[in-house]
Amino acid sequence: MVLLDQVGDDSSKLKSSPVPRKKTFFASLVSNIFSILVFSAIVFVFINFPAFLLISKFKISPQSVAIQGAESSNTNEPTEVKQFEDNTIFIPRIGVKAPIIWDVGSGEVMDKLQNGVVHIEGTGHIDEQKNTFLTGHSSNYWWRGGDYNSVFALLPQLEKGDEIFVTYHGKLEKFTVSDKKEVKKQDVSDYLLSDKKQLTLMTCVPVGTNLRRMLIFAN
Repeated sequence: MVLLDQVGDDSSKLKSSPVPRKKTFFASLVSNIFSILVFSAIVFVFINFPAFLLISKFKISPQSVAIQGAESSNTNEPTEVKQFEDNTIFIPRIGVKAPIIWDVGSGEVMDKLQNGVVHIEGTGHIDEQKNTFLTGHSSNYWWRGGDYNSVFALLPQLEKGDEIFVTYHGKLEKFTVSDKKEVKKQDVSDYLLSDKKQLTLMTCVPVGTNLRRMLIFAN
């Protein structure tokens, strides 16, 4: 009788014990997708870390990236180069100082971007009444080396009135940002050529992607 009572007690415990529920297919799918997204985000930040670090520094303290002592010219006419190297672009507010590689054909752009900011062949030079079109990386694989993989990472931070200096053939030209626009990459060709003197800067946005293009216009 005692034995039967024990068996009865044990069976009641088994009945009352909760049975672990198996994960449903949907729950497993959601969990796997979430894990993949987290892993992808970590890899994305790792690949583009220098650009994100630069953007973070600017957000916290814009002065920490600005070029100090870049004196503004009081005239829009070309002046003799004094404090600036030749064939160079300077954007004091976002700390850009980079060599310009002039007259680069479409097939060479990606290779030349490793060495600085690229001037698109067929567009104007700064001593002409045309549109001078320059492009630079916002981000690139940091392990490829080079000092200009994120040279234009802060380009979207430029505002109307910011100054841009370009040197060419021993002359310094000052431009002032007049507008900016984000466009589809297939629409860039609409902004390459112009009959008025203008500087256009371009980079890929969002940082780390090749989805769209940020254009900065300066007169």
